[in-house]
Amino acid sequence: MINKIKERIYDFFVNSYDFNGIPLRQISTEFKIKYKPSIDIIKSLVEEGAVSIQSSTNPHIIFFQHYPTEIQLKILEDAKKIKARKITTIGDIVIMSEGTEYPICLFPSQSYLYSKRDLSEFSKTEYTRQLALGEPQLKPIFFEIEVLERYINDPRFDFKFDDYSGGISCKYDDEGNNPIVREEDQIFLKTFGLGFDESGKRLAVVYLRYLKDLTWEHQVYWKSKEASGDCKMVKEYHDNTVNGSWTFSSSIFSAFIGESTCLNQLAIAGFGKPIFQKEFNDEKRPKEFTFFFTPTLKNYNEFILLLDKMISDNINKEFFNGEIELYEIQKIEEGLVERKPKGTLRLFEEWLTSKYSVQDQNLIKEVFEPFKNVRKERQNPAHKINENVYDEKYTDRQREVIKGCYDSVRLLRQIFQRHPKARNVEIPNWLDSGNIKEF
Repeated sequence: MINKIKERIYDFFVNSYDFNGIPLRQISTEFKIKYKPSIDIIKSLVEEGAVSIQSSTNPHIIFFQHYPTEIQLKILEDAKKIKARKITTIGDIVIMSEGTEYPICLFPSQSYLYSKRDLSEFSKTEYTRQLALGEPQLKPIFFEIEVLERYINDPRFDFKFDDYSGGISCKYDDEGNNPIVREEDQIFLKTFGLGFDESGKRLAVVYLRYLKDLTWEHQVYWKSKEASGDCKMVKEYHDNTVNGSWTFSSSIFSAFIGESTCLNQLAIAGFGKPIFQKEFNDEKRPKEFTFFFTPTLKNYNEFILLLDKMISDNINKEFFNGEIELYEIQKIEEGLVERKPKGTLRLFEEWLTSKYSVQDQNLIKEVFEPFKNVRKERQNPAHKINENVYDEKYTDRQREVIKGCYDSVRLLRQIFQRHPKARNVEIPNWLDSGNIKEF
């Protein structure tokens, strides 16, 4: 009987779709054993090291860990007091709910799986293999950040992200019926997050259960990019995915977009015209505007180009029409001059200087300095052919650049907010009092 129960627990796990455990009470039902004696049998199998239990609000998968034997035995002993709450029959299926918030499911132990299970079918799918051997499904696996590059740069994949998390899927044709990639690239990665190694280097992190949804070709690729050492995920991602709690922090990238949007709304309220031509909220946010950034010269230059497009190229020249002179006269040679349009940053600075009075006009110059630096850096890749290089310094430079631009657009928003006609424009609380993260 004990061996048959051991085999039933093993077979249930092996044949289940999602590496599931069998409910505790199902053993007594199937084998026609009284409930309490069945628990004693399970306790003996736990002590033997053949069975492991999970007890939680969802014990059907191994979430975080296998618990010490003494804890498992205590939980099982306490379970003798639990009454079956309800039995429902749907066709041939019998559903039994337990009279507790923390029901129990039974799994073959990892040592038992290692000794018994045929793993030949998982020879190419390392992450599925780990689950088949009883690894916790929410075990975090860390990867070099460049693992994402393959999907960011391939237009056949949807690469979506929030401030500290994202997801990847293959795209479908216009009818939404057929993937536009070959079969081995038809992947869906429900979620990945942001992490760091002990030196502060950015990493990507994925829970084991989601890596199994990759095709074997992509599992091999991700395996080749695994990071080692003492790695940790950001607290926000852990709280959201593991604890199921809301996080109230926002990234500096989201804050920059939020401040730019509010600045535009304030400009319309105060002066009847938008200061920016475009806003970048929600689905309009560029996928490169993120912390998930491989620190290469090419990526850094592309980030600078993007940021300049979101600032200098995005300033609405019509905003200044009739307010200041839009052109300047430049002398070419004796008796010959040229009428040239002023740049958008110069127009904005001159307009603000003429409209907003401060004791130290250098303060306004300082506001525009980060924007001008971005414009200058943009000129470098525009006129040079540079060999691409990988260097962690580009992570720091990206962080410094976005921090400077964020501080400037925030100060501009605060200035526009003081306009009498803009007083009724509602500014989201998180922009003024929220926890803005630079990660």
